[in-house]
Amino acid sequence: MTGSIPSPVIFCRAGELIPGQGFDVRFLELLETAVAELGKGKPSDLRAPWALKIPMNALGQTNAVLPRWLQAVRAGLKKGGHNPDPMFDTLSITTAGLDTADGMLERAGQLDLLDFFVVGDDPHNPAGESLSLSDECALPAITLSTVAAAAGGLMLLNSVLPHPHLGMSGALFSLGCGVLDRESKLLLHRDIRPTVDTPLCAGCGSCLAACIFDAIAIRAGRAFIDHQLCTGCGECMTACHLAGISPEDAARIPRFQKQVAEAGFAVASQSRAAKSDCLLYANFLTPVPRQAAGGFGRVHQKPDVKGVLVSSDPVALDQATWDLLVEGDIHGLRQWSGFLQEPGPLMERAQALGLGNRQYDLQLRD
Repeated sequence: MTGSIPSPVIFCRAGELIPGQGFDVRFLELLETAVAELGKGKPSDLRAPWALKIPMNALGQTNAVLPRWLQAVRAGLKKGGHNPDPMFDTLSITTAGLDTADGMLERAGQLDLLDFFVVGDDPHNPAGESLSLSDECALPAITLSTVAAAAGGLMLLNSVLPHPHLGMSGALFSLGCGVLDRESKLLLHRDIRPTVDTPLCAGCGSCLAACIFDAIAIRAGRAFIDHQLCTGCGECMTACHLAGISPEDAARIPRFQKQVAEAGFAVASQSRAAKSDCLLYANFLTPVPRQAAGGFGRVHQKPDVKGVLVSSDPVALDQATWDLLVEGDIHGLRQWSGFLQEPGPLMERAQALGLGNRQYDLQLRD
């Protein structure tokens, strides 16, 4: 996929959000048409349905992919000659509430998606497909979730949010982490060791409340992290209002990003969907609540970048998303995300592996 010819990225720009419904009807038409256009270029096998990876967010949290938008994506894939079924999400590295199979199914019921939704790595089902990694990657083999492994095609729908280790979550993170099972995600994160900058710590307890692994304690008015219990999820970094928590070793973040790229390459080259060249990606851009980012003063989402970007190239898609988010900001992605990290190492490694092309042709639809 890597080359000098820019990869097409379709940007369906949206108008204002309608409470409870998302963007206007025109946006839904644009989204459906864009997915149909890309889907028509993919092989069709109705015996092996496409699976849609969606972010199954909790009530009260940012939920950028609403049921009406999912319906538009499904309709677009059908117009492209494909059978989009089922929708799925995978368990995160946390273990409580929504981050259980029962919690996800309950949320699917609240969104009227139970007829379509399954838990991609439900522990009650057989294990997924083991994928091998390159010799350059320090990780052992990883496991693709059961639903993703069985899918004849995969479309990954991503709610683009600030991410403590990447700056933003996008198509590459979904490909290299989001479709894997929980144990593989833990392997990816095990090298991250957050530490507290004690002069910046006010002892407010925000990080303590965010950590469900009991890895944080307040001692003498300051937070301390027990790395024997920590999983490296980064929730404490998001919760800290003063940006006082960062990786113990700055080199661990680029290493983590490169491992995500390695895992993504394994999925994009060894999975059933990849072997049929049936992979599509969508990054949804919506206003992000201030509490979803780190301590740096972040601006609101730019009004002209609301909508969805769709492509068959995850590298081009994330690069275009990154460029739209940072355009004109003197602090770069940090001004939007609230974190110091930017996804440069992830994209560089992904392009070097052949996952895609950082050069893109942005096609605006509005």
